[in-house]
Amino acid sequence: MGTMKDIAKEAGVSLGTVSNVLNGVQTVSEENRKKVLDTVKRHNYRPNSAARTLKTKISKSLGLIIPDITNPYYPELARGAEDAAKRCGYSVFLCNNDRNVEKEREYVNVLIEKNIDGIILVKPKLSCEEILEIQGKCHVVLVDMNDEVVPGCDIINVDDYAGTIKAMTVLHEFGHKRIAFISGMMESKSSKCRQEAYITFLKDHDISVNETYIKRGSYDWYSGYKCTVELLKSTKLPTAIFASNDLMAIGAMKAVRERQMDIPYDISVIGYDDIDIASLCTPQLTTIRQPKYEIGVLGVETLIKRINAGVKNENYETKTVTLDTQMIIRETVGKAKG
Repeated sequence: MGTMKDIAKEAGVSLGTVSNVLNGVQTVSEENRKKVLDTVKRHNYRPNSAARTLKTKISKSLGLIIPDITNPYYPELARGAEDAAKRCGYSVFLCNNDRNVEKEREYVNVLIEKNIDGIILVKPKLSCEEILEIQGKCHVVLVDMNDEVVPGCDIINVDDYAGTIKAMTVLHEFGHKRIAFISGMMESKSSKCRQEAYITFLKDHDISVNETYIKRGSYDWYSGYKCTVELLKSTKLPTAIFASNDLMAIGAMKAVRERQMDIPYDISVIGYDDIDIASLCTPQLTTIRQPKYEIGVLGVETLIKRINAGVKNENYETKTVTLDTQMIIRETVGKAKG
């Protein structure tokens, strides 16, 4: 299998260059990086991770804690994180907390015990005080964080307010005024922003807010189905339904079809996320595309920058990044009826 010295000699680079490539340092030229990686692959060389951790205090491993692995949104985010980590020589431990704060806390403790270099918390349920305590043990990046200030933490959010306005604008342009809204659980910044934007849009366009048109879902298809069954009992039916994620929108479509109503002729439907199945259902779902994969990539890249800055004792300025969404027009929106 050879040693690092053997790799350096055959690749024609210094031992330090080999070390930098294996540790994901970004200052190595692309030419030298390729030489080293090709040689490593040829010899099936695997560094001794335990020895490396003792020497550098870097384990080359990260933790990613997500709310719900059964929701197709999160595997795509996780894939982005894994791909980015692999490019930098890191591995990722994926943890599913089932939206449970105790489970999230347990996973954090386990990851820290494993000398993890950093953790990405998606929709964190832990308090700011607990997150600050974690920071004293490893690096932390937060995704979809509420408005609480966590000093020293990088935060990655999506502009869900603007995304919701895009969806509502499309419905309004098709003449819809009786627009129902199926929210998610009010546990995160994204959920709150979507409902706030929905209500604000109606008020800004002189459309009365009908509280019976606002239903609380839980991001699974069945809650979207149940909410829509209730909506279809309304004396005056909505002409459109905007769901806070695609799974609930698909559940809504099922309820509408069971009522022998047509989409979009009788009722229009818009979702949020643009998961793969959105383009496979019939009719194809109009939705707001979130940069799911990109969030995972950015989360890992941000984390590794923090780790490298810490190793080099460099000053690191934390940042909050807000990513944009995209309106995806398919087949579930038509002109308002009645």
